[in-house]
Amino acid sequence: MYLRTVVVILISFFYSAAVIAQQDTIADEYIAQKNVKELQQEQQELNFTNFFFEALQQKAIDNFEKAIVALEYCLTIKPGETAVLFELSKNYLELENYFEAESYAKKALETDSDNLYILMTLKEIYNKQGNFKEALEIQKKVVELDRNQQVDLVILYIKNNMIDEARELLVVLENEGLLSDSLIPFKQSLLEGKVIQAQENSTDIPTEQKSIEELKSIYEKDNSFQTLKFLLSKMLASKDFLDLESESSRALELFPAQPLLYLMNGTALNQQKQYEKALDMLLNGLDYVVDDKLLEADFYEQISLSYKGLRQNVNATKYYNKAQNLRQKKS
Repeated sequence: MYLRTVVVILISFFYSAAVIAQQDTIADEYIAQKNVKELQQEQQELNFTNFFFEALQQKAIDNFEKAIVALEYCLTIKPGETAVLFELSKNYLELENYFEAESYAKKALETDSDNLYILMTLKEIYNKQGNFKEALEIQKKVVELDRNQQVDLVILYIKNNMIDEARELLVVLENEGLLSDSLIPFKQSLLEGKVIQAQENSTDIPTEQKSIEELKSIYEKDNSFQTLKFLLSKMLASKDFLDLESESSRALELFPAQPLLYLMNGTALNQQKQYEKALDMLLNGLDYVVDDKLLEADFYEQISLSYKGLRQNVNATKYYNKAQNLRQKKS
């Protein structure tokens, strides 16, 4: 009886030891698997960080295609990551691939609908395509998030030929004490300009017969855009490019939404071989061209000359062809 009891105890002991050993083995395997998963996750995080910063570095040196490749690797690690989608949108915008740029910006907004910077980028994408109607709707959302973005809202009202809305907004901002210094030129152009125009219409001046000096004198008195156009045209015809640049630069302070002034200034800069400054001026002014294909073609021709001067022949040819296509459609 005693022997049987001892045997049972021994069997129980060895069985318990075996169970404990098995449990320890299972625990060790679980810990090992957990460590592997953690290591894999840490490696994935490291890979994501490396690819993301590689994309930022490539974008910083204008290697937008390489940046996009790195960002696509990021998406395989973290699908739907807002920051990655936003960066893809910005890189495609730089490449003027507006379809992809718009698509990624909208995807980014699905997860972060009130992101001011994504909204501003989407507005810029629409602007570049001449889709001012959609750009205006986005800008309204931007202004809801940041009242300091009123300038672009005024500009987009102008681009959509909503001049009354632009004036009303300027009046509201002035009454509320929110009219910033950057909006003062628009106030002068759209509000005070109405008085100037009335004065101009009441005076019969045969401006086309005046000399440059006479036109300068008249413009100093009436500050009318009509007189200014005759003055700049005379300067262009006489190839007085230094005065043309100077006069158009000053006029932009009074009439910041008039595309003709940007064209004249860009033309003068091109003639002085200041191609980079000319290109910036022309691209800015192009945003103000609305429903005037011939004026748009003039912009494209000067932009082509700027790119040619910068030895960017692909872009020079691209914009030259754009100008020719527009002129053929109008003929």
